[in-house]
Amino acid sequence: MSSSYTPPSGPQEPSQDGSPDQGPQEYVPAYGAPTAREGTSVKTAILLIGLAALLGLLLLGALLWAITRVAPTLLPGGGGEDLPAPPPTTAVAQPTATQDRESTTSPSVAASNAQSPARTTEPPRAMARSGNLEVPTEGALFGKKGAFEETVLEEKSEFAIEVPDHDGPLLITWSVASDRENAGVFLNAYESKGGDMTEHLGAVNSGQTGMMLIDADPNAPKTTVIYPEGNSDTEWKVQGFPASEMPRVERGAEITGGGPAVVVLPAGEEQDYRFTSEEGVPRVEVYDKDDLSSWTQFEYGTGPVELDVTAGSAEQVIMVHADGEWTLEPR
Repeated sequence: MSSSYTPPSGPQEPSQDGSPDQGPQEYVPAYGAPTAREGTSVKTAILLIGLAALLGLLLLGALLWAITRVAPTLLPGGGGEDLPAPPPTTAVAQPTATQDRESTTSPSVAASNAQSPARTTEPPRAMARSGNLEVPTEGALFGKKGAFEETVLEEKSEFAIEVPDHDGPLLITWSVASDRENAGVFLNAYESKGGDMTEHLGAVNSGQTGMMLIDADPNAPKTTVIYPEGNSDTEWKVQGFPASEMPRVERGAEITGGGPAVVVLPAGEEQDYRFTSEEGVPRVEVYDKDDLSSWTQFEYGTGPVELDVTAGSAEQVIMVHADGEWTLEPR
C-alpha cells in the first residue's frame, strides 16, 4: 500500500539555535506586506506632533504678551500707559510782583486784544404791530441845545455841533421854541470846520420839528460838524440818531401820527397804503433800507389830502413830514 506525500509549500529555514524542525513554516518575501505591529500608527503620530507644536506656539505667544504688559510695571518709573497731555491753556499769566505793571499793555497784548473787538452794533429794535409814531427821542448818538440872543446867519464855532465818528446814515432831528412869531432855525452840515458842505438840512419854524437823513451815501464825505443858524430870541435843540433807532412796525399794520415820524417796514410782499391828513402840507418819502441816499417814492399835498403810498418788497423806510394828525392804513 502506498502512502501519499505532500511536499512543503516552500523552503524551510533552519532554526538559529539548531533545533530540529517544528513543522512547515510560511515564507514571506522581503518585498511583501509588512507584518502588523502593535502601538501608534504613523498618521496618528504626525497629528500629535502638529498639535503639540500648535500648543507650544500659543504658550509662547501668551508668555510674550505677559512679558510686554507686566515687565514695564516692574521697572523703575513704570506704572502702565502714559496719561494724555493736558490741553494747552489760553489763560494769560498774571504779572508777578517784580514785573512792571506796564507789561500788561505791551504791543503783543494789545494786538491780541485788538483781534476780538467789542461788539458795538446794536440789535434791531423790536417790531410793533401798529402804533402812533413820532420822531425818536431816545438813543441819540449826540445832541446839543442852545439859544440865539441875536440873529445868526453864519457858521459860528460857539454853536458848532460835533458829530462823532459813525458808520452808516444818521437821522437828524431839530426843533425850535420861541415866543417870537415866525422864528426859525436851519442847519448846515460840513465835512470839517471850514470844509465843504455835505448837507443843507432846511428850516423849521417855532413849534415845529425837522427831520432828515444824512451820510446815506457811503462814497460821499462824512459829516463831522453841524452849524445851526436862525433868528434872535430863539431856542433850538439838535439830535442825531443811528438808523438802528428808527422804530419798526409790521408790514400791513395801520400807523398814525401827530407830526413828523419815521418807520421801518420789514421785507415782504409789496404793500399799498392810503395816507390821509387834514391840515398842513404833509409829504411822504419811501426809501429802500439798504440805500437811504435817495427815495423811491415822494408824495405831497395840502390838507385835507389823500395820497397813495406803496412799500416795495424789500425792507422799507417811510418818512412822514407833517404838522398835524395823519393816518397810514393798508389798502
